[in-house]
Amino acid sequence: MSEALHIAVSEEKGNVPVTVLHVSGDLDSKTYQELETKAGDLIGGGAKNILLDLSGVKFMGSAGLRAMHGISNKLKNSGGGKLKLLNPTDAVSRVMFTLGFDKYFDIQSDLNEAVKSF
Repeated sequence: MSEALHIAVSEEKGNVPVTVLHVSGDLDSKTYQELETKAGDLIGGGAKNILLDLSGVKFMGSAGLRAMHGISNKLKNSGGGKLKLLNPTDAVSRVMFTLGFDKYFDIQSDLNEAVKSF
């Protein structure tokens, strides 16, 4: 049984505004749409730069990668925004590295540096 997905949102000010989605729980086939929907709502509301804080994700399946890909595409289609990842857990990193997705996402380990990188 999946652990519920929780998403908290904060705003950071760097060179540009950055919307941070603090994700915790399981990111899998039962929960990935929650992340896509939340990010889509934020993008629809004007968010251009999104940082996914994955430090609280205990399990991620391939559907989690699908969600990240969908968010990235929505940002590109809405005027060229960017998606970056922050502090993926070992569980997330394993899936990303195994499937080669680490080559497609900018992965950061420090919040302040991540915000500055946009």
